[in-house]
Amino acid sequence: GPGSLGSGAYRSVGEWLEAIKMGRYTEIFMENGYSSMDAVAQVTLEDLRRLGVTLVGHQKKIMSSLQEMKVQMVNGMVPV
Repeated sequence: GPGSLGSGAYRSVGEWLEAIKMGRYTEIFMENGYSSMDAVAQVTLEDLRRLGVTLVGHQKKIMSSLQEMKVQMVNGMVPV
């Protein structure tokens, strides 16, 4: 099985978007070159609008998920 992905690390952009119920945008992200989680991590609110994510609720959901991931990435790198 897929097992635990640990610190919210998704294997693909599609998997991440599905997980936050935003799977409808997978194609748009892919078509615009956001085909890896590294690329997606750089997305700004302006980028989302440009991609056609116009619903504020969706923008917030995507941005807060990215913010959370960044925090986890940073925390993951901090030596214990």
